Amino acid sequence: MSADTSDSFCTIEPNPDVTGTGIRVSIYALCLAAGILKTVIQHVTSAENYAEFCQALNSALQLQGLALLCTAIVQTFQAQLTLFHALCVLHLLSLLGFGLVAQRKYHDGGGFNRWLVLAFLRVIIAGAFVALTAYIWVTAPTFGAQPECNADTVYVVFGVSIPATSPIFRYVILGLMASMAVGWVLSMVFTVFFASCCCDGGARGTAKRMRHANPDVAVLKNVWARVRITDQRHRGSIVSGQVIQMLVHTGINIYMIVTLEQIVERNHLSEDEAKWTFGQVLALFVLLGVVVEVVNILLPKLDQVDSESENGDVELVNRVEGVRQPRLLGV
Repeated sequence: MSADTSDSFCTIEPNPDVTGTGIRVSIYALCLAAGILKTVIQHVTSAENYAEFCQALNSALQLQGLALLCTAIVQTFQAQLTLFHALCVLHLLSLLGFGLVAQRKYHDGGGFNRWLVLAFLRVIIAGAFVALTAYIWVTAPTFGAQPECNADTVYVVFGVSIPATSPIFRYVILGLMASMAVGWVLSMVFTVFFASCCCDGGARGTAKRMRHANPDVAVLKNVWARVRITDQRHRGSIVSGQVIQMLVHTGINIYMIVTLEQIVERNHLSEDEAKWTFGQVLALFVLLGVVVEVVNILLPKLDQVDSESENGDVELVNRVEGVRQPRLLGV
């Protein structure tokens, strides 16, 4: 146990590869940039490029969240994770999300089998997260590498510090988790029941019909995907809705970030928590993938603008020369 000699609070041992400055900065930047970049990129590129960009961004977010989740599970089994760091991991996962997302969509058939495998993996990952979360809150008084420090560990909700081992607070969290889990299970049961009873051939038949859909419907979808709204009133309302959605999403992320920084500030951490490690530097380099995607989208737009400008200059010169030639002939 590491104790602070100046007061009665217990000093939490460092774990910079979980909640270090580099880890937090990388996650904050990804989460804040996600909503803003999606809104901006949507209006400067094609629908296909926008879909691929969103796919790559979601992949970066969820893979980093999955890595954080696996790290927390391994360290929990090894009794190396403190209650403070476990709560920070849960908070960061609520920002990032977690899962397996491909960076591209591959339309080459076999859609149902691929969906089935990915759905199975997602259920396993979600189950691991729920199990870890429940285990942390149920065993909070004795959890982790420093159970003697758990009574001094605080969580922050709307700026209010709450002891992480408070029974009432823990029961509220577990109750919310149970209600969400029950709702998710019921929705899955109703979905499967509807697919098996109301659709011929069950899920596989549904997937097969989706692959062999009515050609008229397919043509209609292709036409609708190419529709461009020219009425400025309707375009303005759509853009306003997207901006409002982006602001709400960004506001929620900012609240989560501020709350986590308050949690870090109000707990008694070792000075070694601020040290930079290899894992933090590696997390920052994850941001380069998103930067490369943005550059690959914006640079062709700049080339297109330059090309249009050059074409406009050439056309203007041709028009001027066309006006001069008749005058010379007249002379």
